Amino acid sequence: MPRGPRKWSEDAIEKHYRLGRGKGTGKDYLPWINVAEISSSGRSRRAFGIKSGREHHFLSDVEWNLFLLLEFSPDVVDIREQYPLDRDLTLEIAAALGIGHPYYPGTQVPVVMTTDFLVTRVRNGATILEAFDTKREQEAEDERSIEKLQIQRTYLEGVDIRHHLVFHSAIPLSKTRNIEWIRSAHLKSGEKQTFPGMLDEAARKMTSELRNNSKRSVTLSEYSQTFDRRNGYETGTGLRVARLLIANHMLIADLNNPSLETCPLSAFQIVAAEHVPEMLGAQ
Repeated sequence: MPRGPRKWSEDAIEKHYRLGRGKGTGKDYLPWINVAEISSSGRSRRAFGIKSGREHHFLSDVEWNLFLLLEFSPDVVDIREQYPLDRDLTLEIAAALGIGHPYYPGTQVPVVMTTDFLVTRVRNGATILEAFDTKREQEAEDERSIEKLQIQRTYLEGVDIRHHLVFHSAIPLSKTRNIEWIRSAHLKSGEKQTFPGMLDEAARKMTSELRNNSKRSVTLSEYSQTFDRRNGYETGTGLRVARLLIANHMLIADLNNPSLETCPLSAFQIVAAEHVPEMLGAQ
């Protein structure tokens, strides 16, 4: 069912456009639909984007889990959720395909169709746009869902954007749980470090130690505890720094492992680098 204001009208759509919905990039982007406009009984949520520097709106658990995977990808630089498609074009495409264009329930107002995520990647210096939509398996068997998907795909092909359909069952939940744990190590809005640059200092010490550590059988948790004691850091600092190094792709791990904390150091690979970059932004 189309989501958004309880009663869509041409005036409501025009107001969305005037407000800049579906416009902008990065921290300035405004999704076409936000969680305040849908039923609170659903599994919607808001979360701060580490890369975008803004609050994102997710209308389901499937969207949230896919977002985690996309944001963690090193070549992804921006994610725009609930991205609106040009309605004039989707109406033309539907007519050409002989498919009924969706209308908002109880109205004669054609739907502004959206894609769950419009993703910007940078690969070898080239910027690439890709679109992602999430579905549950039963939706793939629904004829009307297939028709609307055909309109979307034809639209995106016409503007040279590759479209991906991701089913709930294809999302590796162990991996997304690990990414949630990793990204929670980033500084929160208003959070102060023990002293300025403490996390960066600790990260430099940890990368140096891990390159020369011969005790590869100790777990990440055990190593982090001794790291804190040796350096006089508050308990939990070492494990937080390790998570930040994973987030920055300087410490490589198999994210499908159900418990990274209990993995031996031999399961991790430290990436060579001349310096440790500053920890990614505060929320």
